[in-house]
Parts: sequence; C-alpha cells; structure tokens
Amino acid sequence: MASVSIAARLCAVACRRAPRIQQIVRSQQLIRPKPHAQRAFTTSTIRWAREEDQRQDDSEEDDFGPIELKKLEAALAEASTPEGLKQLDQLAKENGYNSIDHYLQNELEWHPGWASEDRSVLEDITRDDKGERPNKQSFWFDEEDPETNTEELEEFDEDDITSMAHGKLDEIRDMRQYARLAVWELPLLSKYAKPFVPPSDNQVLRWRYTSYMGEFHPAEKKVVVQFAPDDLKLTPVQTEKLKKLAGPRYNPETEIIKMSSDSFEHQAQNKRYLSNLVDDLIAAAKDPKDTFEDIPLDTRHHKIQPKPQFPKEWRMSPERREQLDAYRQRLAIEDAKIAESGRLIDGTQAIDEYLIKRAAEDQKKAKIAELVPATPSKSAGGSRARR
Repeated sequence: MASVSIAARLCAVACRRAPRIQQIVRSQQLIRPKPHAQRAFTTSTIRWAREEDQRQDDSEEDDFGPIELKKLEAALAEASTPEGLKQLDQLAKENGYNSIDHYLQNELEWHPGWASEDRSVLEDITRDDKGERPNKQSFWFDEEDPETNTEELEEFDEDDITSMAHGKLDEIRDMRQYARLAVWELPLLSKYAKPFVPPSDNQVLRWRYTSYMGEFHPAEKKVVVQFAPDDLKLTPVQTEKLKKLAGPRYNPETEIIKMSSDSFEHQAQNKRYLSNLVDDLIAAAKDPKDTFEDIPLDTRHHKIQPKPQFPKEWRMSPERREQLDAYRQRLAIEDAKIAESGRLIDGTQAIDEYLIKRAAEDQKKAKIAELVPATPSKSAGGSRARR
C-alpha cells in the first residue's frame, strides 16, 4: 500500500504543479516579502502562520490553486537584498558550511525529520524537471522519443479486414458505379446524338483539346491547331512563303502546319492566342514587300525515313497461282487413295493409342500386392494340449 500512496501523491503533485519557472537559489526561495523580524541563525526552518482566507469553508484542495508566477518572482526580487545574503553566508561559514545555499541544500535534503515519501516525491519531480540524461552511446546523444500517441483505442478483435482490403472494396464499388452508369445513363445520351457533318471548305482549322474526367490536370490547358496551307486559298507564292514562315512546324511529308500553346491558364485563352497567331501568319504571307522567293524551303527538321515496299516483280502471277492450285489438287487425290488402302497414318489416332497404352502400363506398376493371412502351423506342444 505504501507504493500506491507514493504514486498517488506523485501524480497529484505533478498534475497540480504550475509551469516550470527559472531556477532560483534556495536562499531566495525561503525569503518572504516584508519580514516582520530577523531571527538568529538556527537549524530549524521558519514557520509562517497561515494567512486567513476569506473562503474558510473550502476544502484543502484550494492550497493547490494556480500560482501567480510573475507576482512571486517580483516579491522574491524585492526581498533578496545583497546585504541579507551576505549575512546569511557569513553565518553559514561560522557553522562549517561554504554558503547559505550549501547549508539549505544539506538541511532540506537530508533532514532526519523529513519523511521518506516526501523526499522521494521531490526527487521524482526534480528528475522530471531536469529530464533524462543524454545517451552518450548514441550517435547524436539523442533521447528516446516519448510516445506521442496517447489516444486510447479499443483493442482490435480481429473482426475486420485490412486497409488494403478496404481499398480493394472501394475500387470494386467505383467500378460497379461506372457499370451502372453505362447500363442506365449512357443510353439516355442517344437523344443528344448528331449526325456527322464533314467540315466545309471554310473550316480549315482543326482544333484538338485534352480533358481528364473527374480531375483537374495541368495538361488540360493545352490546345493544338492544324491546318494545310493549300486550303487557305492563297497564291502559290503566298503558300510557299507561309510554309517558310512556319519553319519547323511545317511537315513536308503530310503538308500540314501544326502549332500548340499552353502558356495561359485556360483553354479559351490558348485558343485565342493560336487564332491570332494564324491570322498574323496569313497577313505576313500576303505581304507583297518580300516574297522570300530567293530563300529555299528548309526541311532539315523533318527526317524522312524510307519505308521499304514489296517489289511488284515478286508478286504472284495468275499463271503461278494456277500451277499451285493444280499441284495441291493432285496431292489431295493421292492422299485419298492412300487412306482408302489403309496406308495413310493418322497422327491423332496414333497419339491416342500411345496414351492409352502408357496409362495401362502405369496402372500395372501402381498396383499393390494384396496381403494374404498366414495359416497357423500345427506344433507338437499344441497336439499334446489337445490330448
């Protein structure tokens, strides 16, 4: 029971204790503001009369109320004067101590009248304030990390699946939801269907957008435009100048100019920028001041890879096709004659016969000899017993 009482007192003191303040020497801790009289040097501690409290009916727990640290520090600073500390140090030296702090330390910690429980509580509190010593065996002298998760959770009863299994179930639920939409919602979109109308001659620009369903992606703002210079109804000189102005964006193999933009935040802004850029290119191509006829078209940016094709000379002629058909027909007639005479070997039938034979051999090897009970032998002793 003693250990229980010590633990209870330690918890009570630790819970009711105010935040830690700056360490004050023992001599300053015992000095009260405005002392009424000075006492001579003595080994017994000073006992102060408890001031009358207006709330006399309150319980003893009121003594553990919050401490006003600022007022306490101010009172201690006013009471601790250099003259008083010098007198106390002189009295302590006359009694065999180095200073008043040394005397108070010795008396408060090793006084025979102090209960062991109080001393252990004070030691525990002091140890908590100072903290544990650094572990010099570790690499950085780091202390062990305390438990940060103090939340009390219920004990796991092994009645639930793992988090990975829950994630798999969520994935299955999402797929089933999309399956329901495909069955019930997608057929309703047929009423919004429109017949395909090919672009007219005036619609020469082909726009391409990128969209991601259910999420925001930075690639959604990119817009691509394609057009053929021959569809702009320009003169041959203006068309060649437009190809030269496009530079590496012109593909000489497909004869299409391709440009893209993702400099702005929204698709509409990038589309507007590309539209203005195409207008500027057309206006520059129509400018008669400089037609760029003396500059050749640079196509070094596009590497044309030759694609080998099957030679026409190697193609099968009708005469060769007739020869192969006649040869195959002659082989089929010969096989039919051999099959009628029984000389044609059927590969499937041969494999089946071999497998049946192999299974019979394995069955014979796996057969276990049956145990036969032995008959008892007639001995001479047995005959005598029957006699």
